[in-house]
Amino acid sequence: MGARLHSIVVVVPDQDLALDFYTRVLGWEKREDNQMSPDYRFLVVVPPGQATGVVLGPEHIHGRQAPGADNPQDTDIYMVTDDLEADYATWTAQGVIFDGPPQPMPWGGLGARFCDPFGNRFFITDGA
Repeated sequence: MGARLHSIVVVVPDQDLALDFYTRVLGWEKREDNQMSPDYRFLVVVPPGQATGVVLGPEHIHGRQAPGADNPQDTDIYMVTDDLEADYATWTAQGVIFDGPPQPMPWGGLGARFCDPFGNRFFITDGA
């Protein structure tokens, strides 16, 4: 039968602010939002049309803090888009912080790094 990858965790200090960023700014969809216990909300967002989601995990449940906007850290999550330059322009206009504009990658495509408001850094490429 085999296993499927359900989700990965990105630790955030405020799930409501994170949900707003990932859905309103990045355009992702809320897939799950379950109150597991009085202090544990299981919240998953997913890019449109994708199966694997991102758990917006509360710090107290995952035993670590989000890196912070002043100390961004790589999530080691890599994304592919059909039009990186368009996404860069749209997201930058909406306040997403990139390390810089898309740059040529050794494989011939463009790539860039951006952060969520909590210092979680992602890599995105046009996949060319």
